[in-house]
Amino acid sequence: MHLFFSLILCILFFVEANSLNTKLKNAVRIDRALKFVYQAAPLYSIFSACVVIVLGVLPLVSLYLIKLIIDSVTGLEFGAETGLLDHDFSKPLLYIGMACGIGLLTAFFNFLSDYLKKAQSLAVADYMFSVLHEKSIQADLEFYESSKYRDTLFRAQSEGPYRPTSIVNGLFAAGQSAASFAAVFWLLFMFNPLLPVIMVAASIPGVLLRLKYSEKIYSWQEKRTEDERRAYYFHRMLTGDEHAKEFRLFNLGRHFIDQFKTIRAVLKNEKLYFEKRRAFGDFIAQSSATVTVFASFVYIAFKTAQGTITLGDMVMYFQGFQKGLGFLKTLLESGAQMYEDNLFLSHLYEFLKLEPDIKDPASPLKIPDKIKQGIEFKGVNFFYHNCNKNVINCLNFHIGKGEIVALVGENGSGKSTIVKLLSRLYDPHKGEILLDGRNIKNFKINDYRKKISVVFQDHIKYQLSVKENIYLGDIGQKDNLSEIKKAAAKAGAGKKISDFASGYDTILGRWFKDGEELSMGQWQMMAISRAFFRGAEFVILDEPSSALDPETEMNIFSRLKKLIKGRSALIISHRYSTVKMADKIIVLDKGEIIEQGTHAQLIEKNKKYAGLYRTQAMGYKV
Repeated sequence: MHLFFSLILCILFFVEANSLNTKLKNAVRIDRALKFVYQAAPLYSIFSACVVIVLGVLPLVSLYLIKLIIDSVTGLEFGAETGLLDHDFSKPLLYIGMACGIGLLTAFFNFLSDYLKKAQSLAVADYMFSVLHEKSIQADLEFYESSKYRDTLFRAQSEGPYRPTSIVNGLFAAGQSAASFAAVFWLLFMFNPLLPVIMVAASIPGVLLRLKYSEKIYSWQEKRTEDERRAYYFHRMLTGDEHAKEFRLFNLGRHFIDQFKTIRAVLKNEKLYFEKRRAFGDFIAQSSATVTVFASFVYIAFKTAQGTITLGDMVMYFQGFQKGLGFLKTLLESGAQMYEDNLFLSHLYEFLKLEPDIKDPASPLKIPDKIKQGIEFKGVNFFYHNCNKNVINCLNFHIGKGEIVALVGENGSGKSTIVKLLSRLYDPHKGEILLDGRNIKNFKINDYRKKISVVFQDHIKYQLSVKENIYLGDIGQKDNLSEIKKAAAKAGAGKKISDFASGYDTILGRWFKDGEELSMGQWQMMAISRAFFRGAEFVILDEPSSALDPETEMNIFSRLKKLIKGRSALIISHRYSTVKMADKIIVLDKGEIIEQGTHAQLIEKNKKYAGLYRTQAMGYKV
């Protein structure tokens, strides 16, 4: 049965092969989809195959019993006085009982098939999400800053979760139909070898049209992915909370609704064009199949009239031909649907083939238990792939153990890029970053990152409990409530948390029931608490005080040296009241260091830093 099904698919794919480009030819590899389904739910797959075979054979048994019932009834003479339990009626009664048993058995296996199908679909969908999540967290940060990667990810996320389920359903339908068709094919072949050939010929045009338009829709979607992604972006803006205030203040809702509708109208009209053509092709194919069925009925009825076959044979062969055509149609359409699903599932395979550039070394060095010398940038150059010039130019500086270093400079000078390089979210294109004299590329990524704690400028607002918001800094200590409270106190968040009725179990944000919303500054204190809880030896604060009031900012940074307890820190800030407390200040301009020294030394030099400081100080005086 499986061999027969594979042969049918191979014939269809061979017919279409000349029209496929290389990408589509790779997508024809339906074996990858079958392997994927089996990996997701091996036991369900085995049980399903057994059930499918049984359900495939039962229709033929039912057909044969109908023939026996008709022949046994027509071969007897009955009168009005004949009783239901008469000996003459025992044989038809036996056949009817057997047919009833087959019907009940079919109902049971249909129930079992339906359950297995749903269970397998759920298992495959969960496995699909797991694969997507695993691959997503492995992807380099650079992927998320690439339009091409976003297209690949969008297609994988759109098609991945439901296409495997569709393949499961297709497998059930195709497997059952293949088994049934094989039985009917044999039955008709024994009667007249030409009948099953005609049956096959009547079904092929429809499936070829289906394959053709599957490829067209696949190619169309590849071309239109960015437009679909843009429409989804507008949808997120209209329904999310991130843009809610500005949309209402500037009355932007209608503008973006119109933008969304315009894109969706183009997408809908183009897709409906393909669907209309495909539906018309299906109508032509169905019409030809109907004519073929009744033409075969003429032949079967003529053979019955000649006395070549019995009345029961006539019913069996006609129903066999009719059902066989239905089985073959389902088989071929299921094969075509699986082919289409696999075309779109190739988006998932394209996503899964992406390999991160930032990897663990083959033979990693052991990370130092404690940082002794510090971190050093040595001749570091870096550029983003969507930019044709360096963002960082031959950068050289050192952050010693227990030293607080501040980075200052205008927007676009490379400060945040340095943070990404220090966190090993990117690797330099030239030069190296050293930890205690050793290139950080030689350490395991996670081992190195455990040494670092970062508060990003665009930190995350986790819609979770206070406790979770803090212990996410080091999930290995999630049950250490005393340290969680200490971290909150260091960041100045302890008093606010104590005001909550549920304390550290309070849900933050408004996404879930009984959540407490925070101000921007309070969210930032949560992020700083998370950084302190991590207990890393190197702390990076990227614009940590941008949403803090001056008093809170001063309280945190006036105690910074005490809080880090001999650890190193890198601070990026535009507030020079914070910066001047650093042990060393590095001034950046267009990715290059133009000054460095203490606050007093840089003021004395009276160059770029001094000018920026005085400009900000004058603003405060005013």
